[in-house]
Amino acid sequence: MNESGIASLSTVEMFCAAAKVQSFTAAAAALGTTPSAVSKAVQRLENRLGVKLFQRTTRAIRLTDDGLAYYRTCRAALDSIRDVEDALARQQMPRGELRISLPYSYGIKRVIPLIPRYVERHHGQVKVVVSLSNALTDFVRQGFDMAIRLGEIADSRLVARTLHQAQSRVVASPGYLKRHPAPAHPDALAEHDCIGLLMQDSGRVLPWTFSEGGQPRDVKIRPGITFDHPLGALAAALADAGCVQLLDFTVDDELRTGRLVEVLADFRPPPQPVSAVYPDNRHVPAKVRTFIDFLVDAG
Repeated sequence: MNESGIASLSTVEMFCAAAKVQSFTAAAAALGTTPSAVSKAVQRLENRLGVKLFQRTTRAIRLTDDGLAYYRTCRAALDSIRDVEDALARQQMPRGELRISLPYSYGIKRVIPLIPRYVERHHGQVKVVVSLSNALTDFVRQGFDMAIRLGEIADSRLVARTLHQAQSRVVASPGYLKRHPAPAHPDALAEHDCIGLLMQDSGRVLPWTFSEGGQPRDVKIRPGITFDHPLGALAAALADAGCVQLLDFTVDDELRTGRLVEVLADFRPPPQPVSAVYPDNRHVPAKVRTFIDFLVDAG
């Protein structure tokens, strides 16, 4: 008997095992303990309750009427505990609808090609809904489970897990560079055709960032063509329109195949983090946790 006057769960489990098979020896074998431990547990219960739970003979044990009533109640309680444990275990398996907000180019280039593998891994128990947007995510109003965002995450209400570091690169097509010698310094961009990107919040052309002598430096460009989407700028660069500064995940495939060439590599700016973010709740749904783990493993 413990100090609270309530039998321990292990004691009740040993009693129920003995009651089920009507044998201390068989119950001990099933539980991986000794017949003496089972007998002592039952004796502790009888002493606490002040009733006989078993009639004992030299050859067998048999439940008394009080023992049978107590067994039925304890068995129902243990079954309820097991049902709750099973339900909690099932909650740890990803299931349901996973709503994700992704930046346009990162989503299209890096994440969306991986999603079918994640769905297949979990046997279709998770349905993934993707929204492509570079806007900040309102998790409550928009109903997203998680998002992927570029740069530092300043919102303390969010948990951020860094997936990797993204590096800006200035690239151009071999066809363009045949007509224009590659720039040797960021200042030489004034002599080149440049492709611009618009900042969504201000509508202004995004300056290009470089690092020179360990110090960051912005260079304003005068683009002949400007886009509000990185993939538009990528398509223009592939069509020999000029130089463009884009994050590496947007141009990795094209650099690998030689359809684009990096210039000004010695002046790359510091990388910026790419993070999976989700609301700071105490319980992280399994669908969110497993998807982020999947992205980390995929590299």
